[in-house]
Amino acid sequence: MSRFNIQALDLNLLSVFVVVWETRSVSRAADRLALTQSAVSHALRRLRLRLGDALFVAGRAGLVPTPMAAEIIGPVQAALQQIAGALRVRSAFDPATADVEFRLGTNDLVESWLASRILQLASVEAPSVAIHSVPTPDLDATEALLESGDLDLAISRRPLHAASIRCEPLADVGFVTMIRKAEAPSSAEMPLSLYLDRPHVVFRLDSRTNRIDVALSKLGLRRRVGASVQTYYAMLATAAQTGYLCTVPDRMGGGFARAFDLSVHTLPFSIEPASLYLVWHGRYEADPALLWLLACVRRAAQGQAQAQECRMKVEPSSGFQRGLKRRIATPKRTFG
Repeated sequence: MSRFNIQALDLNLLSVFVVVWETRSVSRAADRLALTQSAVSHALRRLRLRLGDALFVAGRAGLVPTPMAAEIIGPVQAALQQIAGALRVRSAFDPATADVEFRLGTNDLVESWLASRILQLASVEAPSVAIHSVPTPDLDATEALLESGDLDLAISRRPLHAASIRCEPLADVGFVTMIRKAEAPSSAEMPLSLYLDRPHVVFRLDSRTNRIDVALSKLGLRRRVGASVQTYYAMLATAAQTGYLCTVPDRMGGGFARAFDLSVHTLPFSIEPASLYLVWHGRYEADPALLWLLACVRRAAQGQAQAQECRMKVEPSSGFQRGLKRRIATPKRTFG
Protein backbone atom coordinates (compact mmCIF):
# COMPACT_ATOMS: atom_id res chain seq x y z
CA MET A 1 0.00 0.00 0.00
CA SER A 2 1.53 3.29 -1.13
CA ARG A 3 1.21 6.48 0.87
CA PHE A 4 0.99 10.00 -0.56
CA ASN A 5 3.80 12.17 0.79
CA ILE A 6 2.04 15.47 1.57
CA GLN A 7 5.34 16.99 2.73
CA ALA A 8 6.66 16.77 -0.82
CA LEU A 9 3.69 18.72 -2.23
CA ASP A 10 4.03 22.44 -2.92
CA LEU A 11 0.84 24.10 -1.66
CA ASN A 12 1.22 26.74 -4.36
CA LEU A 13 0.30 24.04 -6.87
CA LEU A 14 -3.03 23.59 -5.12
CA SER A 15 -3.67 27.32 -5.28
CA VAL A 16 -3.08 27.22 -9.03
CA PHE A 17 -5.38 24.20 -9.30
CA VAL A 18 -8.21 26.05 -7.54
CA VAL A 19 -7.91 29.15 -9.73
CA VAL A 20 -7.79 27.08 -12.92
CA TRP A 21 -10.89 25.25 -11.69
CA GLU A 22 -12.68 28.56 -11.11
CA THR A 23 -11.64 30.20 -14.39
CA ARG A 24 -11.48 27.11 -16.66
CA SER A 25 -8.64 28.88 -18.43
CA VAL A 26 -4.86 28.96 -18.09
CA SER A 27 -4.71 32.55 -19.37
CA ARG A 28 -7.40 33.84 -16.99
CA ALA A 29 -5.82 31.95 -14.11
CA ALA A 30 -2.49 33.57 -14.95
CA ASP A 31 -4.09 37.03 -14.90
CA ARG A 32 -5.73 36.35 -11.53
CA LEU A 33 -2.53 34.98 -10.00
CA ALA A 34 -0.29 37.64 -11.58
CA LEU A 35 1.78 34.88 -13.19
CA THR A 36 2.76 34.11 -16.75
CA GLN A 37 0.78 31.49 -18.66
CA SER A 38 3.87 29.32 -18.87
CA ALA A 39 4.22 29.42 -15.07
CA VAL A 40 0.62 28.28 -14.63
CA SER A 41 1.06 25.54 -17.23
CA HIS A 42 4.24 24.39 -15.51
CA ALA A 43 2.47 24.27 -12.13
CA LEU A 44 -0.33 22.19 -13.65
CA ARG A 45 2.18 19.76 -15.16
CA ARG A 46 3.88 19.31 -11.78
CA LEU A 47 0.56 18.68 -10.05
CA ARG A 48 -0.53 16.24 -12.75
CA LEU A 49 2.66 14.26 -12.22
CA ARG A 50 2.23 14.26 -8.44
CA LEU A 51 -1.41 13.12 -8.62
CA GLY A 52 -1.17 10.89 -11.67
CA ASP A 53 -4.17 12.51 -13.35
CA ALA A 54 -4.70 15.02 -16.17
CA LEU A 55 -6.99 17.10 -13.91
CA PHE A 56 -8.17 19.22 -16.89
CA VAL A 57 -8.65 18.50 -20.58
CA ALA A 58 -9.37 20.91 -23.40
CA GLY A 59 -13.05 21.48 -24.22
CA ARG A 60 -15.03 23.66 -26.61
CA ALA A 61 -15.81 26.28 -23.94
CA GLY A 62 -12.56 26.02 -21.99
CA LEU A 63 -10.83 23.49 -19.76
CA VAL A 64 -12.99 20.60 -18.57
CA PRO A 65 -12.14 19.03 -15.17
CA THR A 66 -11.62 15.29 -14.91
CA PRO A 67 -13.59 13.18 -12.39
CA MET A 68 -10.61 13.27 -10.03
CA ALA A 69 -10.44 17.07 -10.19
CA ALA A 70 -14.17 17.25 -9.42
CA GLU A 71 -13.66 14.89 -6.48
CA ILE A 72 -10.83 16.80 -4.82
CA ILE A 73 -11.78 20.43 -5.52
CA GLY A 74 -14.07 20.76 -2.49
CA PRO A 75 -11.61 19.42 0.10
CA VAL A 76 -8.73 21.36 -1.48
CA GLN A 77 -10.65 24.65 -1.38
CA ALA A 78 -11.71 24.04 2.21
CA ALA A 79 -8.16 23.18 3.26
CA LEU A 80 -6.68 26.27 1.62
CA GLN A 81 -9.33 28.51 3.18
CA GLN A 82 -8.65 26.98 6.59
CA ILE A 83 -4.92 27.56 6.20
CA ALA A 84 -5.49 31.14 5.07
CA GLY A 85 -7.80 31.76 8.01
CA ALA A 86 -5.27 30.35 10.46
CA LEU A 87 -2.48 32.52 9.09
CA ARG A 88 -4.45 35.73 8.54
CA VAL A 89 -3.69 38.53 10.96
CA ARG A 90 -7.04 40.20 11.61
CA SER A 91 -5.56 43.64 12.18
CA ALA A 92 -3.46 43.45 9.02
CA PHE A 93 -5.81 45.58 6.91
CA ASP A 94 -5.31 49.22 7.74
CA PRO A 95 -7.28 51.34 5.23
CA ALA A 96 -5.05 54.34 5.89
CA THR A 97 -1.99 52.48 4.59
CA ALA A 98 -3.45 49.65 2.49
CA ASP A 99 -2.48 49.52 -1.18
CA VAL A 100 -5.07 47.18 -2.70
CA GLU A 101 -7.60 47.14 -5.52
CA PHE A 102 -11.26 46.18 -5.26
CA ARG A 103 -13.59 45.21 -8.10
CA LEU A 104 -17.15 46.33 -7.44
CA GLY A 105 -19.98 45.00 -9.60
CA THR A 106 -22.45 47.76 -10.41
CA ASN A 107 -25.21 48.82 -12.76
CA ASP A 108 -26.08 52.21 -14.21
CA LEU A 109 -28.32 53.17 -11.28
CA VAL A 110 -25.61 52.39 -8.73
CA GLU A 111 -22.96 54.26 -10.69
CA SER A 112 -25.22 57.29 -11.12
CA TRP A 113 -26.40 57.37 -7.52
CA LEU A 114 -23.81 55.81 -5.23
CA ALA A 115 -20.41 55.37 -6.87
CA SER A 116 -19.20 58.92 -6.26
CA ARG A 117 -20.11 58.72 -2.56
CA ILE A 118 -18.30 55.38 -2.15
CA LEU A 119 -15.21 56.81 -3.82
CA GLN A 120 -15.42 59.95 -1.71
CA LEU A 121 -15.42 57.95 1.52
CA ALA A 122 -12.69 55.63 0.28
CA SER A 123 -10.43 58.49 -0.81
CA VAL A 124 -10.53 59.93 2.72
CA GLU A 125 -10.18 56.69 4.68
CA ALA A 126 -8.00 54.73 2.26
CA PRO A 127 -6.11 57.07 -0.09
CA SER A 128 -4.08 54.27 -1.69
CA VAL A 129 -7.03 51.93 -2.28
CA ALA A 130 -8.43 51.71 -5.82
CA ILE A 131 -12.04 50.71 -6.54
CA HIS A 132 -12.88 49.62 -10.08
CA SER A 133 -16.46 49.43 -11.32
CA VAL A 134 -17.33 46.27 -13.27
CA PRO A 135 -20.62 46.08 -15.23
CA THR A 136 -22.95 43.28 -14.12
CA PRO A 137 -25.76 43.02 -16.68
CA ASP A 138 -27.69 40.22 -14.97
CA LEU A 139 -27.76 37.80 -12.03
CA ASP A 140 -25.98 35.00 -13.90
CA ALA A 141 -23.09 37.29 -14.81
CA THR A 142 -22.87 38.59 -11.25
CA GLU A 143 -22.77 35.10 -9.76
CA ALA A 144 -20.20 33.90 -12.29
CA LEU A 145 -17.91 36.87 -11.63
CA LEU A 146 -18.16 36.36 -7.86
CA GLU A 147 -17.47 32.63 -8.19
CA SER A 148 -14.46 33.23 -10.42
CA GLY A 149 -13.04 35.88 -8.11
CA ASP A 150 -13.27 38.58 -10.77
CA LEU A 151 -15.55 40.54 -8.41
CA ASP A 152 -14.96 41.27 -4.74
CA LEU A 153 -18.42 42.71 -4.12
CA ALA A 154 -21.50 43.53 -6.18
CA ILE A 155 -24.61 45.66 -5.79
CA SER A 156 -27.52 43.87 -7.41
CA ARG A 157 -31.14 44.70 -8.17
CA ARG A 158 -32.15 41.20 -7.06
CA PRO A 159 -30.88 38.82 -4.37
CA LEU A 160 -28.66 35.87 -5.24
CA HIS A 161 -29.53 32.54 -3.64
CA ALA A 162 -26.50 30.36 -4.46
CA ALA A 163 -25.16 28.52 -1.42
CA SER A 164 -21.70 30.06 -1.84
CA ILE A 165 -22.99 33.64 -2.10
CA ARG A 166 -23.74 35.96 0.81
CA CYS A 167 -26.49 38.54 0.33
CA GLU A 168 -28.02 41.37 2.37
CA PRO A 169 -30.46 44.23 1.61
CA LEU A 170 -28.76 47.57 0.98
CA ALA A 171 -31.49 50.07 0.13
CA ASP A 172 -35.04 50.50 -1.13
CA VAL A 173 -35.50 52.83 -4.05
CA GLY A 174 -38.71 54.68 -4.87
CA PHE A 175 -39.53 56.54 -8.07
CA VAL A 176 -40.25 60.12 -9.13
CA THR A 177 -40.92 61.75 -12.46
CA MET A 178 -39.07 64.73 -13.93
CA ILE A 179 -39.96 67.39 -16.47
CA ARG A 180 -38.35 70.58 -17.72
CA LYS A 181 -38.84 73.34 -15.17
CA ALA A 182 -40.30 75.69 -17.77
CA GLU A 183 -43.11 73.21 -18.44
CA ALA A 184 -43.57 71.87 -14.91
CA PRO A 185 -46.96 71.84 -13.19
CA SER A 186 -47.26 73.74 -9.93
CA SER A 187 -48.45 70.68 -8.01
CA ALA A 188 -46.12 68.36 -6.10
CA GLU A 189 -47.77 65.38 -7.77
CA MET A 190 -47.55 65.02 -11.52
CA PRO A 191 -51.11 65.22 -12.94
CA LEU A 192 -52.11 61.85 -14.39
CA SER A 193 -53.38 63.47 -17.59
CA LEU A 194 -50.00 65.10 -18.21
CA TYR A 195 -48.17 61.90 -17.31
CA LEU A 196 -50.16 59.95 -19.89
CA ASP A 197 -50.28 62.60 -22.62
CA ARG A 198 -46.62 63.68 -22.65
CA PRO A 199 -44.07 61.40 -24.40
CA HIS A 200 -41.61 59.60 -22.12
CA VAL A 201 -37.95 58.77 -22.50
CA VAL A 202 -37.41 55.39 -20.83
CA PHE A 203 -34.45 53.38 -19.64
CA ARG A 204 -33.98 50.30 -21.85
CA LEU A 205 -37.27 49.53 -23.53
CA ASP A 206 -38.56 46.33 -21.91
CA SER A 207 -42.16 46.48 -20.73
CA ARG A 208 -42.02 42.90 -19.46
CA THR A 209 -39.86 43.86 -16.52
CA ASN A 210 -40.43 47.62 -16.25
CA ARG A 211 -42.29 48.15 -12.99
CA ILE A 212 -43.64 51.52 -14.13
CA ASP A 213 -45.47 50.02 -17.10
CA VAL A 214 -46.58 47.03 -15.04
CA ALA A 215 -48.14 49.35 -12.45
CA LEU A 216 -49.90 51.34 -15.17
CA SER A 217 -51.18 48.23 -16.92
CA LYS A 218 -52.85 47.10 -13.69
CA LEU A 219 -54.84 50.34 -13.84
CA GLY A 220 -55.68 49.81 -17.50
CA LEU A 221 -53.37 52.68 -18.46
CA ARG A 222 -50.40 53.09 -20.76
CA ARG A 223 -47.83 55.86 -21.17
CA ARG A 224 -46.46 57.16 -24.46
CA VAL A 225 -42.86 56.10 -25.07
CA GLY A 226 -41.07 58.55 -27.31
CA ALA A 227 -37.53 57.25 -26.88
CA SER A 228 -35.47 54.64 -25.05
CA VAL A 229 -31.84 55.00 -23.98
CA GLN A 230 -29.17 52.85 -22.36
CA THR A 231 -28.14 55.01 -19.39
CA TYR A 232 -29.86 57.17 -16.81
CA TYR A 233 -27.58 60.07 -17.72
CA ALA A 234 -28.81 59.93 -21.32
CA MET A 235 -32.35 59.67 -20.02
CA LEU A 236 -32.07 62.90 -18.02
CA ALA A 237 -30.28 64.70 -20.85
CA THR A 238 -32.98 63.67 -23.31
CA ALA A 239 -35.73 64.87 -20.97
CA ALA A 240 -33.99 68.22 -20.60
CA GLN A 241 -33.52 68.68 -24.35
CA THR A 242 -36.85 67.37 -25.67
CA GLY A 243 -39.40 68.13 -22.98
CA TYR A 244 -40.18 64.42 -22.61
CA LEU A 245 -41.02 63.10 -19.16
CA CYS A 246 -38.70 60.64 -17.45
CA THR A 247 -39.42 58.42 -14.45
CA VAL A 248 -36.31 57.72 -12.41
CA PRO A 249 -35.26 56.33 -9.01
CA ASP A 250 -35.87 58.93 -6.32
CA ARG A 251 -32.21 58.68 -5.28
CA MET A 252 -31.40 60.53 -8.51
CA GLY A 253 -33.40 63.62 -7.53
CA GLY A 254 -31.86 66.77 -6.10
CA GLY A 255 -28.45 67.19 -7.67
CA PHE A 256 -29.38 65.57 -10.98
CA ALA A 257 -32.51 67.70 -11.26
CA ARG A 258 -30.44 70.85 -10.71
CA ALA A 259 -27.78 69.76 -13.19
CA PHE A 260 -30.33 69.25 -15.95
CA ASP A 261 -32.74 72.04 -14.91
CA LEU A 262 -35.55 69.55 -14.30
CA SER A 263 -38.47 69.69 -11.88
CA VAL A 264 -39.14 66.67 -9.64
CA HIS A 265 -42.67 65.39 -8.96
CA THR A 266 -44.25 62.42 -7.23
CA LEU A 267 -46.04 59.87 -9.37
CA PRO A 268 -49.84 60.02 -9.73
CA PHE A 269 -50.14 56.29 -8.97
CA SER A 270 -48.72 53.83 -6.45
CA ILE A 271 -45.71 51.68 -7.19
CA GLU A 272 -43.69 49.31 -5.06
CA PRO A 273 -40.10 50.43 -4.41
CA ALA A 274 -37.22 48.56 -5.97
CA SER A 275 -34.55 46.98 -3.80
CA LEU A 276 -30.78 46.87 -4.01
CA TYR A 277 -28.68 44.11 -2.45
CA LEU A 278 -25.06 43.66 -1.45
CA VAL A 279 -23.70 40.31 -2.65
CA TRP A 280 -20.29 38.73 -2.13
CA HIS A 281 -18.69 35.30 -2.10
CA GLY A 282 -18.61 33.34 1.14
CA ARG A 283 -14.90 32.69 0.79
CA TYR A 284 -14.26 36.33 1.74
CA GLU A 285 -16.84 36.78 4.49
CA ALA A 286 -14.16 37.01 7.22
CA ASP A 287 -11.63 38.94 5.15
CA PRO A 288 -10.78 42.27 6.86
CA ALA A 289 -10.39 44.11 3.55
CA LEU A 290 -13.81 43.06 2.32
CA LEU A 291 -15.38 43.85 5.69
CA TRP A 292 -14.04 47.40 5.35
CA LEU A 293 -15.42 47.71 1.81
CA LEU A 294 -18.82 46.41 2.94
CA ALA A 295 -18.93 48.98 5.74
CA CYS A 296 -17.89 51.72 3.31
CA VAL A 297 -20.70 50.89 0.87
CA ARG A 298 -23.28 50.66 3.66
CA ARG A 299 -22.28 54.08 5.00
CA ALA A 300 -22.32 55.56 1.51
CA ALA A 301 -25.85 54.28 0.89
CA GLN A 302 -27.07 55.51 4.26
CA GLY A 303 -25.45 58.91 3.78
CA GLN A 304 -26.90 59.36 0.31
CA ALA A 305 -30.37 58.43 1.55
CA GLN A 306 -30.14 60.96 4.37
CA ALA A 307 -28.82 63.63 2.02
CA GLN A 308 -31.70 62.96 -0.37
CA GLU A 309 -34.23 63.38 2.46
CA CYS A 310 -32.61 66.67 3.48
CA ARG A 311 -32.66 67.99 -0.08
CA MET A 312 -36.34 67.16 -0.43
CA LYS A 313 -37.03 69.14 2.75
CA VAL A 314 -34.98 72.27 2.15
CA GLU A 315 -34.76 72.90 -1.59
CA PRO A 316 -37.77 74.85 -2.96
CA SER A 317 -36.57 74.31 -6.53
CA SER A 318 -39.36 72.28 -8.12
CA GLY A 319 -43.03 71.56 -8.08
CA PHE A 320 -42.35 68.76 -5.64
CA GLN A 321 -40.84 71.11 -3.07
CA ARG A 322 -43.33 73.92 -3.76
CA GLY A 323 -46.20 71.54 -3.17
CA LEU A 324 -44.53 70.25 -0.03
CA LYS A 325 -44.22 73.78 1.34
CA ARG A 326 -47.89 74.47 0.64
CA ARG A 327 -48.97 71.30 2.41
CA ILE A 328 -46.94 72.30 5.45
CA ALA A 329 -48.16 75.90 5.50
CA THR A 330 -51.85 75.33 4.75
CA PRO A 331 -53.91 74.39 7.85
CA LYS A 332 -56.23 71.44 7.56
CA ARG A 333 -59.88 72.29 7.12
CA THR A 334 -62.37 70.60 9.38
CA PHE A 335 -65.89 69.66 8.47
CA GLY A 336 -68.67 69.58 11.01
